[in-house]
Amino acid sequence: MKVFLRQNCAWACLATGLATTLLPGVAIAQTADAAASTPASQDIVVTAQRREQSLQSVPQPVQALGGTQLLRSGITDIAATIQLVPSATIGSTISAGSNVFQIRGVAASETDGDATVGYYLDNFAFALPGRPFAPAADFYDLQRVEVLRGPSGTLYGLGSLGGTIKVLTNDPDLNAFHGSVRLSASGTDGGQPNGTADVMFNAPIIPGKLAVRAVASYNMIGGYADAIPSGEKNANDAHSFTGRVKVLAEPTDNLKLRFTYWRNQSNQNYSNRLTYFDPPALDQTFGIANSKYSIYTGDIEYDLGFATLQSTTGYIKNTVVTNNGGVIPGIGRFDSFWPLTSTNFNEDARLTSNGNGPFKYIVGVFYTNGKTVGGQSVSLPDYALPGITGLATFNDNTLRSKAYAIYGEGTYSFFDRKVDLTIGGRYYHEKRQFDENSSITLISLGSTTPTVGVDRAQHSTFNPRVNLAWHIGDGMVYAEVAKGFRSGAITSTSIMAGANLALGTNFSNSSSPDTLWNYEGGVKWGLFDNKVRISLAGYYFDWKHAAIEISPTLQTVVVPVGNVHGRGIDGEINWRTPLTGLTINLSGNHNKTTIEDTIAQVAVSLPWLAPGHQLPGTAKTTFAISGTYTRPINSKGLEFRASGRYTYRSRQQSVFDGRYAPWIGLGAARAGVGNDSFDLAVFSENIGNTRGPLSVPGGQYQIPFPRTIGLAFEYKF
Repeated sequence: MKVFLRQNCAWACLATGLATTLLPGVAIAQTADAAASTPASQDIVVTAQRREQSLQSVPQPVQALGGTQLLRSGITDIAATIQLVPSATIGSTISAGSNVFQIRGVAASETDGDATVGYYLDNFAFALPGRPFAPAADFYDLQRVEVLRGPSGTLYGLGSLGGTIKVLTNDPDLNAFHGSVRLSASGTDGGQPNGTADVMFNAPIIPGKLAVRAVASYNMIGGYADAIPSGEKNANDAHSFTGRVKVLAEPTDNLKLRFTYWRNQSNQNYSNRLTYFDPPALDQTFGIANSKYSIYTGDIEYDLGFATLQSTTGYIKNTVVTNNGGVIPGIGRFDSFWPLTSTNFNEDARLTSNGNGPFKYIVGVFYTNGKTVGGQSVSLPDYALPGITGLATFNDNTLRSKAYAIYGEGTYSFFDRKVDLTIGGRYYHEKRQFDENSSITLISLGSTTPTVGVDRAQHSTFNPRVNLAWHIGDGMVYAEVAKGFRSGAITSTSIMAGANLALGTNFSNSSSPDTLWNYEGGVKWGLFDNKVRISLAGYYFDWKHAAIEISPTLQTVVVPVGNVHGRGIDGEINWRTPLTGLTINLSGNHNKTTIEDTIAQVAVSLPWLAPGHQLPGTAKTTFAISGTYTRPINSKGLEFRASGRYTYRSRQQSVFDGRYAPWIGLGAARAGVGNDSFDLAVFSENIGNTRGPLSVPGGQYQIPFPRTIGLAFEYKF
């Protein structure tokens, strides 16, 4: 504990000494973007409840992270953002396209099963049937990121058990040509150099009526881990490209049309999973970790006067390929081939009330039709079961999902609008079909058992939300009860047979949906003309029959192993200090999230899932301390800009084998000059060169990217 306190004090002093103290407007009721341009009494506007609303008046824990300040702080994707969110952690990664996150202790998997966090790119629901991966989205030309903590099943639906992350991009400007270019270069401690190039261009085609905005980002990521068998240095280098084209049309005052195309492609040699972490090394003979997606969306928005009718139609094709082979210490040799292709069509139509009356509502319908094709085929020649040596599996399966939902939410204001009562609900019905083409081979016995067939399941669930908020002066007190849900998993019969043999259990290869009830109370308050804003939320959740990914034969299955009970507190403070231009932010979470009523055979074979244990994949404590500082240099708009941050996460256990990643603290700093036309800065990420590990997925290690020091330049025209 003394070491912990000394190191944290040292980091806090360093951040203060850099005049940056702390992060980019992340923690509480407003972003630093807003802080720099609006009076203290004003607030940023968000769409957390699917309508434009003052962030300070949203009766739930929500963070709004402005795009400009994220960029100036070196935060360019969801993986970096997640470290700033109280209670959120990275559970697993293989590459940029296969990151898995959790919020508020709702952790379930490393590679399999549906996500426990909802993801939205603008209004499009990014969801992959049977896969928990977050979108690999570059943040250049971003409007903001909104993070909702706690279940959001009523308005955001499937998968929002622990929370929802919304990435909102800038719309085209209908009236002016403009653009920007950003370049950066950095060196990696013990590794290869890195470089990025971003460009944005906006052009009105018919002034005031039709415009297009295009964004492209290229990222060259240097390798830092050596491949032991070949002797290759810095072998795990990567390249990624993200492009976005958005067209906005406003043919009449009442009608808006948006059409957006997204493209992302990431190619990595080997992967972000390492055999050894200090120094970083890979005991692998081959490896790639590639991902790509294309998304097409269309939004229609029509103002009917009394309400606004909105429709979001979208289609995604997402491919992830992770092929590698080598050695996992304590397990032995392996060869793994894991190609996955997911497609999904979504339609979300909703009617949102207008006006300033005491009653506000939103009603909508949602439809999705998706599938995931592929699976993991693996050879484990050294793996031993009683009387058996060597195991191999083959999987080329298809998971199909068709679902619809009807949802609505209404808010009525009482007592001169000092009290708001919100009641909502979402009815969800899904049909899943699993077309199996798999087999398991017991190598020493020379026997192969194929499985070819069709499994079907259908489920319905109703998910209510009740929220009561009391507005008092510059503050608000609220209480909420809400339910979240996630689709049930269907696993290959051959893989489940191996798991049941190893555990002595009788799990079905089809599990029921997860449901989670969350009970929460909180307060938001503004002090000193809102120069200080405080947010505090306490919660308890009951996650029945939690479906957790386990790997008793090194092959993953998702099964309901027990119940999970979580209780915790989130806190955030945003302070615009008396020193003009300096904003300080603090945020944190402490929780106790335990698994209970574990199936006896699972608790014996996998003791890290025994009753009373902190749920693997979750950390008991997280906090972030950060800040931004700007100071005018001359009367022509030139200013000094600085930012810094320090994030802490307590130890976190792997769901794969129960090993712990120790507590970890990461710092970053940036300083430079700029005005409305350009920005030039030096920066450092992972300034202390912390090795971690950050997590221990799949019996291997994920570490923070080693320390980088570099230079970034942006020019706007």
